[in-house]
Amino acid sequence: MKVECDAHDFMHGFVFVAKNPYYAMVAEDGTFSIDNVPPGKYTIKAWHGTLKDQKSKVEVAAGGTANVDFTFK
Repeated sequence: MKVECDAHDFMHGFVFVAKNPYYAMVAEDGTFSIDNVPPGKYTIKAWHGTLKDQKSKVEVAAGGTANVDFTFK
């Protein structure tokens, strides 16, 4: 949901409600981490308020880690 200022066009923000506990907000350096994900195959979706969504598939092994990179332009 986009939230806008009535007085200034350039002032706006976005609210996103995740349907599950597996989500992250990106840090200032662009990294993110989603902890305690059960083993399995997943589709990761990166969302940006004004740029297009991006998706990537990843497999998480038991006790392992997985990496996904997204580039928004």
